[in-house]
Amino acid sequence: MVQFTPERLAYLREKLKTNGRLLDGLRQGCDTLIETGVRIPATGVATWGHYFACPDDGAHLKFDYRSDHDFVCPVCSRKLNGEPYYGGWWRIVNSVNTGTAYNAALLWLFGGEDKYRDLAEHILLGYARNYPNYEEHGDIPYNKPGRMNSQILDEASSLDSLARVYDILKAALTEAQREFIETNLLLPGAEILRKNRTDQIHNHEVLVDSALGIIGLALERRDLVDFAVNSRYGLIYQLEHAVLDDWMWFENTFHYHFFALKAFMSYEKMAAGTQYSLLGRPEYRQMYLMPLKLLQADFSLPRLGDGGSVPLFAQLAEHYEFMYKVYGDRAFAAILDRIYEKYPRDGLGALLYGQEQIESAGIELDDYHNDNGSGLTVLRSKDKTQYLLFRHGRYGGEHDHYDKLSLHYSVNGTEVLPDLGTVPYGSPKHYRYFKNTFTHNTVCVNTQNQPPCNGETLRFEKKAGHTLIECRADWTRPAQTPDSFFIKQWDDEAYEGVRYERTVLFTDEFFLEAFRVRGARGRQVDWIIHPKGRCKEENAAKTALTLAGSPPTEYFRNARGWRADVPVSSAWISQAGKLSVCSFCSAASLAIYAEAPDNPAENELTYFIRRVESAGDDVVFAALFRMGPDVDELSIDKAEINGGRISIRFTLNGKTYRRKYTVGEYRDK
Repeated sequence: MVQFTPERLAYLREKLKTNGRLLDGLRQGCDTLIETGVRIPATGVATWGHYFACPDDGAHLKFDYRSDHDFVCPVCSRKLNGEPYYGGWWRIVNSVNTGTAYNAALLWLFGGEDKYRDLAEHILLGYARNYPNYEEHGDIPYNKPGRMNSQILDEASSLDSLARVYDILKAALTEAQREFIETNLLLPGAEILRKNRTDQIHNHEVLVDSALGIIGLALERRDLVDFAVNSRYGLIYQLEHAVLDDWMWFENTFHYHFFALKAFMSYEKMAAGTQYSLLGRPEYRQMYLMPLKLLQADFSLPRLGDGGSVPLFAQLAEHYEFMYKVYGDRAFAAILDRIYEKYPRDGLGALLYGQEQIESAGIELDDYHNDNGSGLTVLRSKDKTQYLLFRHGRYGGEHDHYDKLSLHYSVNGTEVLPDLGTVPYGSPKHYRYFKNTFTHNTVCVNTQNQPPCNGETLRFEKKAGHTLIECRADWTRPAQTPDSFFIKQWDDEAYEGVRYERTVLFTDEFFLEAFRVRGARGRQVDWIIHPKGRCKEENAAKTALTLAGSPPTEYFRNARGWRADVPVSSAWISQAGKLSVCSFCSAASLAIYAEAPDNPAENELTYFIRRVESAGDDVVFAALFRMGPDVDELSIDKAEINGGRISIRFTLNGKTYRRKYTVGEYRDK
């Protein structure tokens, strides 16, 4: 067995004599399958788990292992049948089966209970029996096909688990069983993984390489391990080419940063202690340190790009347990400390790969700025409660969104001006709503998606009382894109000749911003925000409007607005407090409110849009943001824009403030 040395296995068995709670949890899931009977598909009917979602609100459907019909949405109670839900259900069944087989193998390994070895063996042999019947199939965006599942990513995940099960059971299987499993399942699985790995840097390829390496280790096939680790686009190549200068994974979302690392670590948990491990390289440790510099006030990480519906926090325990054991960094101990203040330390990762004790440590939250790597900037208030993230960096390919120079703002970890992330990819809302420029806190031209663009920092200045950052996105230059496949989902014509500059002046009491758009003559230009909470609108005579244009506008309702040539004040009341926003513009514009989906999509947000219907060559939007208690009083006394120079005088709770700042102005001198 490769996964556990005899010494480690003896240690784990002894430890579990005094702490059987984790095994009780594993037993519960295994006993369910023993009682209901294992369902293994006879043909390659499984498709994509992301299809198992409500087409109306994007919510995951209720999964019942025993029922392959009448799938119910937990939000709207709609009952769904047939495809694509049926194939999506079978994909989840495969995941339950392979995961349960691994848990059952562990139960037998640690406790010697034969019924769990029998369950693991039954599942392993069942897939070996049926795998030759699974035809290659799949039409999933961005993915090559599989056999057991309809994308090679899922195929790798299933084979990863089954190879681990084989590694544990191997000595207890007969020679005929071993030959049957290797010949009918693991070697054909390795073949399709190798065949359908794409020549690109991507989390998919890491997962494929990881599964190939695990199969190679389990079968003692050095050729498979060598291909997985050392070939072009293998694990080493991914580390050397897909990790940015500040150690962020190139896809530039926290969820996919950790998804890629999970795949790397799946391999390393098998390879650790062998000559094939890469734990001695510098990338892993630095990649795990990097996100800790961008934690929000509650130590969670925001959802960016194709990030899931909730910020990352509790899920990090499985990652940092292994990293703390391998590298011993106090920063890793600190995040584990924070997680276990809220959740029990009873995960499988803590048992199998964690240290006996976690040394107590603190985390220092500070500002973060990077231009050459991820291009992410985080600004914090002095008390660390306020968190403003400015996305101005590289285009990350498939899982990035078209939201250059967008903002995400939270207070005490509670979203105030959020990046919405996305919903299951099989939901129409993923591509038609969430993955669009128009649904981010940025500027959008002609309601169309921005083409790929690498932003850059023009100024970053920290002075007493404030921090100023100015960044640019420039579509007058050729696009720089990663060595990764992506589908065109943007409008080159809308952004032809356009250049953005955005300045943020951040203080503890408020922050100011200015957004300059050049080269968009004759086009519609929208400055957009979508704060959380109940909106208190500007008291103005409004008329109903139609937000026609790109797909996301079909999800907006009750659009109303008016011609606004003066500053417009709005407020949103949420559990975080009161966000007051005053916006103004250098050109004649409409002020628009409208409702559209939040994430989860059954909730709504009130968007505020400042629209210039036919822009000149140079348009500047400016705004004042203030987060405080509901009793805050904020009034604008004067607001002027002259070229790239912004001047504002306002009163906050009886105190008058005067600020002057610029956006793109230095290039006009």
